[in-house]
Amino acid sequence: MARADLTIKGGWIVRPEGTFRAGLAIRDGKIAVMAEDDALPPAEQVIDASGKVVMAGLIDPHVHAREPGLTEREDWRTVTMAAAAGGVTTIFDMPNCIPPVNTVDAFTLKRQAAEAKAVVDFGLIAGAGITHIGHIPALAAAGAVAFKTFLHEPYPDRMVEFGGLYATDNGTLMELFAAVARTGRVQCVHAEDNAIVEHATEKLMKAGRRDPLAHCESRPVIAEVEAVAQTVLLAAHTGVRLHLVHVTTGSAAELVETFRARGIRNVTMETCPQYLVLNEETMTRVGPYARMSPPLRPEAERAKLLARFKAGTIDVLGTDHGPHTAAAKERGRDDIFQAPAGAQGLETSLPVMLTLAARGEFDLPFLTRVASQTAARLFGLYPRKGAIAVGSDADLVIVDPHREHTIDRRRFYTKERDAAHVFDGWKATGAPVMTLVRGTVVMRDGEVVGTPGTGRMVTPERVAPAPPEVIR
Repeated sequence: MARADLTIKGGWIVRPEGTFRAGLAIRDGKIAVMAEDDALPPAEQVIDASGKVVMAGLIDPHVHAREPGLTEREDWRTVTMAAAAGGVTTIFDMPNCIPPVNTVDAFTLKRQAAEAKAVVDFGLIAGAGITHIGHIPALAAAGAVAFKTFLHEPYPDRMVEFGGLYATDNGTLMELFAAVARTGRVQCVHAEDNAIVEHATEKLMKAGRRDPLAHCESRPVIAEVEAVAQTVLLAAHTGVRLHLVHVTTGSAAELVETFRARGIRNVTMETCPQYLVLNEETMTRVGPYARMSPPLRPEAERAKLLARFKAGTIDVLGTDHGPHTAAAKERGRDDIFQAPAGAQGLETSLPVMLTLAARGEFDLPFLTRVASQTAARLFGLYPRKGAIAVGSDADLVIVDPHREHTIDRRRFYTKERDAAHVFDGWKATGAPVMTLVRGTVVMRDGEVVGTPGTGRMVTPERVAPAPPEVIR
C-alpha cells in the first residue's frame, strides 16, 4: 500500500448516517483510505485523535469578508484565520464590499484579494440587483457560486457597499430571479419586506425610540414572514433555486413547510447559531454590539425556530459573520439606529452548536449534515467538499466534544474581537482542536498555523437545471 502523507488514528468518524470508529489516510490533499487504524498505510505524519471525533470541515455559506474596500472591519487573511480557528474549511463570501460584486471586474478584484491571503478555501457569491441584471450570465461564467439579493434598501451610510445588490419591487425581483434561474445557480435572498421595515422604523423614530429593543421592533417578525411568502411564490413561478438566508423566525420556517407541502420544492433555508440560542433580551445586555439584521427575536419565535431546525425543516447552518469596529458599534450606545448591523460568528458557531448537541438538542451526525454536507450538495460542491469519503478533499475538523470552556473574544482572530460581545463569556461544551484544509493542518489547539495564500476558490462542479414552474 502506497505511503500516505498523513494519517488520523484513534478517533470516531462522524458522518450524517452515523458515528463509527475508523482512521483516515490522506494523500495529495484527498482522503485516500478509510479503515481500521491497523489497516492504514504508513505515513509521514500521524495525528492521534484518541478521545476526539472527526467531522467534515464546516462550510459556512454566509460570510462578509469585507475586502476589498472595508479592511478596517476585516480582510481575507483575518476572516479565513477566524474560519480556521472555528473549524470552518470553506467560506462563501457575500457581495457587499467596495466595489460591490455585481460585475466581472469587481468579481475578479475580490478573487485576487482572496487568493493572495486566504488560509481556507472560499467561494464568491455575486450580487443580483436592480441595476446589474444583465451581468448575471457573465458572473456565473466567471465562477460565482451563487447570487445574492437584498429585498430592503441599504442604510443611507452604506449605499456604497450595497449599490446594485437589492430589489424592492416584485417586477424587478421576478426578472432577476428568471435570469439567475437560467444559470442554474442558487439565488440567495435576505428576506425582509422593505415597506414594512421603513414604516416601522419611521414610527419608532417619530416616537423618540432609540433604545436597543427599538431595532428589533423596527424589523418585526411579519417583515420576514411576508418577504418569505413573496419570494417563494416568485421562485415557484420562475423556477429559480431559492435559498433564504439567516431565517430568524419559526413562523417563516413553518410557512416554507406549508409551501413545500403544496409541491414547491425549489426552496431551501439557512439559519445561524445566534438565532437558535439568543433572543431579543440580548439586545438589552450588550446593546449596539448585538444589532444585526434581521434582529434577534422574541423568545417564542426563537424556541419555535429551534424546534423547526431540529425537525429538519431548515437545511443549512451559516453564521452571517459581519464584522464592524468597536468604535462604529459604540455610535449606537445612545441611539441604536446609529450602530451598524452585523456581528462576528466564525469562531463561535461550532462551540455553540456543539453545546446544543451536548445538551441533547440533536446529535453530531445531524450537525455535520446541516453544517457541511447539505451546503456542499446545495451549491454543487459535493462530494468534493462536505464529506468524509475516499476521494473527497481532506477538509476536516477534529473536535473534543467534552471540553468545557468559556468563549473569550480576546483569543479571536477576527478584527472584530474588541466588538465581539454577543457570545463573550458564554459557557460552552465542545471545541474544535484541529482544522485541516485539503490535508494540511491550518489550526492546532486554537493556534492558526495555516499559510495565507494557500486557500483556493471553489466553483460549482454541477449546475442543476431550473425546475419546471409550479405556479403559472
